[in-house]
Amino acid sequence: MAHPQSNKVSEEILQELRSTRYACSSLEALSGGTANFIFKGVLATPLPDGTTRVAIKHGEGYLASMPEWQLSTGRCHAEEESLRALDKLPPTPGPFSVRTPKLHYFSPDSNTQVQEYLADAVSLKDFALKHFAAPDPSRKPLCLGLGRSLGVWLRGFHDWVALPAQTKLHAEMKLNQPMQQLKHMVNYTTLRDTVANFPDILEDAKNIFEEMEKRSAEELQRADLQGIHGDFWTGNALLPDRPLQQGVATPVFVVDWESCQLGLRQLDLGQMIAELYELSLFKGIDEGTWLIEGFAAGYGRIDDDFAFRTILHVGTHIVCWGSRVPGWGTDAQVRQIVGVGKGLILRAWKRDRAWFEGSDLACLFSKIP
Repeated sequence: MAHPQSNKVSEEILQELRSTRYACSSLEALSGGTANFIFKGVLATPLPDGTTRVAIKHGEGYLASMPEWQLSTGRCHAEEESLRALDKLPPTPGPFSVRTPKLHYFSPDSNTQVQEYLADAVSLKDFALKHFAAPDPSRKPLCLGLGRSLGVWLRGFHDWVALPAQTKLHAEMKLNQPMQQLKHMVNYTTLRDTVANFPDILEDAKNIFEEMEKRSAEELQRADLQGIHGDFWTGNALLPDRPLQQGVATPVFVVDWESCQLGLRQLDLGQMIAELYELSLFKGIDEGTWLIEGFAAGYGRIDDDFAFRTILHVGTHIVCWGSRVPGWGTDAQVRQIVGVGKGLILRAWKRDRAWFEGSDLACLFSKIP
């Protein structure tokens, strides 16, 4: 839900940008933002390359959708540093060109950004709900290709940000500790607390959930943490709102870098896989599992430890957020999916590879000899 101050914020942004090359004749509030105010801006004067529209993101010291929830604006500076650095990371080759949007402007005083705008874009989640509503097996190669490109991009980003040349970005991510702590809380503390919502389903896993919360907190103290996106899910991958077609180039933007942090790579993979899996679990969308298959193939070789830790996060996300998104499914569906998430956690906790090799997540293990 948009914050009632959205109109006031838009007027302040128009005033701020008036003296810059990004002066806008109008702003239109965009959907999808939870923490920030997001607008489409129509430039008063096109840029030299002909650009007439930009995306504008503005952060305050609170969630735009929940102003009573305070949030550090340091996240805005972390996003600026990420986008400027990631401008040097090449897009994925092939028909699905995955990359980050270009950052045109950032004010550290107002926490206002001007970013490249992807016309007629929707999130991958909304795209799937709209364009994959009717089953069509002929779409499988396209979904495998899209998933593979997302996986190739994520692996490339993970490897790139770990290079010595990215020391500055690594340091900026380390400073974004409030978002690191927030991610731990909304996943592993929430996992423990969700037992009270479904005691008949989750009570027997309570001890394991508590141990997972403890271990996850301990992981944050590791010296070998690496740079991750921190909120890598279907809501933060944008693509044009048109059906996928063979031979038609499709740009994909990876957005919302304010949660970038030092953490485990498995958290990026697990969150995306969980959201793709929920398309299948809640809506019967086969494309969700096809996208997972392509995504795992694109990310490439992983070992058992990596796979099981990824699946622990998949299950955690499904239990925590599959049970909380309003209107995502019926009460009966929610209870069923909570059970699915718990099952994934318990199987991964026991490292039951044989079971996973016969599951929808077998692709995470197929690359291991």
